[in-house]
Amino acid sequence: MKAFVLDASVTLGWMLDRPVPARSSQARNLILSGATPVIPVHWNHEVSNAMVMAQRRGRLTASQVATVAADLEDFMQVVEVESLAVRATVLIATARRTFLTVYDAAYLELASRRRLPLATLDDKLWQAARRAGLELI
Repeated sequence: MKAFVLDASVTLGWMLDRPVPARSSQARNLILSGATPVIPVHWNHEVSNAMVMAQRRGRLTASQVATVAADLEDFMQVVEVESLAVRATVLIATARRTFLTVYDAAYLELASRRRLPLATLDDKLWQAARRAGLELI
């Protein structure tokens, strides 16, 4: 596999969850094997926000968040950020049709448009991708 769409939930799975979910481990192993994760532009904001929220909830210390932030900056060197701006009408239509948030619809739209497998831990997104006939990791 050369590339796949990486949902923030999978990344957060290997950063925060113990034990690490199997799908998160699988996606991480693909990356370590040279596959390119493709992400929508909001991915960085989504993951960064989750780190801040984890600190506020006492799951991470400020020091741990700083380490994760540095790791994220390094990680951004190996991902492909999808720079194509998707029209709001497409995202809204996808979200409405699939009952997903617009944020999750962006992952689905990206995987569909680029014909790439999708890695997600989100059950609703997983089901929507299955219904769309997408390959899942």
